[in-house]
Amino acid sequence: MVEAILSLALLSLLVTTGWTILARHRQTGADLADRAERLETVRTIAWLLREEVAGGRPGLDWRIEGSDSLTLRAFRGVALVETGSGMGRTLRVCFRGVRAPEPEKDSVLLLGVDGRWRVRKLEGRVSLSSGCPGVDDGREEEWTLEQGGSGAVLGRLFERGSYHFSGGALRYRRGEGGRQPLTTESVRTGAFFDATESGRPFAWEVTLRGPEGRVGAPSQTQTRVWRGGGW
Repeated sequence: MVEAILSLALLSLLVTTGWTILARHRQTGADLADRAERLETVRTIAWLLREEVAGGRPGLDWRIEGSDSLTLRAFRGVALVETGSGMGRTLRVCFRGVRAPEPEKDSVLLLGVDGRWRVRKLEGRVSLSSGCPGVDDGREEEWTLEQGGSGAVLGRLFERGSYHFSGGALRYRRGEGGRQPLTTESVRTGAFFDATESGRPFAWEVTLRGPEGRVGAPSQTQTRVWRGGGW
């Protein structure tokens, strides 16, 4: 009887210890996964904002709207205007971009021979060939604009959009559409703010939720400041 009781006690101790170790391993794995997810959120925000604003001009191509929104011309490609083109409303260009032009949502920022930039709505687009002489990854196209593009030498294709910290994530809104999440919903607070006094166009800051949103769990704060094309 004594041996049986001792065996049961040892077995109970082993089972309890095993469950404790297993629970700790599971929690450690969950915390590591959560930390990786939060780090990926920060990297995604940093990369997206750097890419979107690096080629724009503060106050003209992008601006802060309130504390949680950044509106911008989201540039999607560049076009070299062919010599002799630009008569009337049509342009023949050599285009290279991250996606094909879409007249239903795109506009063009045109640089003229006078050095001035002008915005024109893209109303039509025809692909002429799959390549351009002397240009890698370019394709020849004919664009129809809402107004004339006479004297243009360069065009930048863009769509109007905005980035927002809302609903626990960084979200992107194109035109009048809904705000689509670009990160997991791990953002507790996020804000854009003017940093011109320190010689920086703007800064952003996010505070991320703790593991699984537990009350009292440690949070992680990351701040990135954009300055002339870099952080």
